[in-house]
Amino acid sequence: MLEKMIHVLLAIVSGLLVLLGATVMLLVGGSPSRAFAESNAVTFPPLEQFVHYTTVKRGDSTEHMMASPATLALLKAGSPVPVGSHLVLVDYRNGAVFRYFVSQKIGAGVGDWQFQWFHPDRSIKSDENTARCHSCHRSRQESQFMFTLSEAKSFSN
Repeated sequence: MLEKMIHVLLAIVSGLLVLLGATVMLLVGGSPSRAFAESNAVTFPPLEQFVHYTTVKRGDSTEHMMASPATLALLKAGSPVPVGSHLVLVDYRNGAVFRYFVSQKIGAGVGDWQFQWFHPDRSIKSDENTARCHSCHRSRQESQFMFTLSEAKSFSN
């Protein structure tokens, strides 16, 4: 009997702690966040000024890789990707744009990249887990977080 009462008491205390936490969150103006939503510094670049430097096919996806001419020239010269640069993957499915995947160099460090997924209308897909993107691209530290660095360096108009 005592053991049962202890379990009930623990359940009541746990419930009260959850309610207390929710009350405090509401009082200070907080709200629960979405599991994958994140804000970051990535902006949509002026794509009409970018160059399509290579194409990658994966399953039903045709990916056009794009960068600014200035970024491509610096990569060709052996320089690192400059801070502020955007790299864009335009993902086509069934002949139409499915999404834009934008990476942006935000600092001087090798891993100083942020990533963002944009819908075809160029609005942000706010529930995308872009931490996955950073994790995958980390495997390419020796190539400036790029899977297509050699294609970017060898591109010529």
